[in-house]
Amino acid sequence: MKRAVTVVCIAVAVLGVTTGAAGAQTPAQDSVVGSGSTSNGFEFDIDVRSGPGGENPTGEVSFRFSGDGVFFAGTVTCLSVDGSLALIRVQTSQFGVVGLEVTDSPTGDLIRAIPVSTPTPCVPFPGMVDFPVSSGDVVVTDAPELPVSKAQCKNGGWRTYSVFKNQGDCVSFVATGGRNPPAGSKKP
Repeated sequence: MKRAVTVVCIAVAVLGVTTGAAGAQTPAQDSVVGSGSTSNGFEFDIDVRSGPGGENPTGEVSFRFSGDGVFFAGTVTCLSVDGSLALIRVQTSQFGVVGLEVTDSPTGDLIRAIPVSTPTPCVPFPGMVDFPVSSGDVVVTDAPELPVSKAQCKNGGWRTYSVFKNQGDCVSFVATGGRNPPAGSKKP
């Protein structure tokens, strides 16, 4: 009896581990999400997203003086993510357009900012001011590029994107302009 219970427990544990691994999802959107404080006295909230190629950026960014008062806040106009580095442009009422460079690093997240003269493109600018994150966290998610044509889905091409369950799923995604999300991801 004791042996049967042990075997059942091991089977359940193995099933749970393999199901969890299979349940991992590839993100369908680029994003930068986080909140906290910087070592130079600011509190921040960042919640911005876009398609994997930077399309349709949405979200908000705010920087406040610790305790009270808005330093700048606004709506994202551009998001470009490459690995753990994100470039963001924010339209603010305080400074016009602010460019942000956000680095998600295990050794310490860093936000760099500067007012810029143009809302696009999402490129780094010289002279950015550093805002090292002292508490809280920033998570940068770099979603894989997704197909834009049905031809990219055919002849096994759908497999290269790692989010589609089959060719039809990929073709459906392209045909609906992304409104029908890949079966392996949540709707953007």
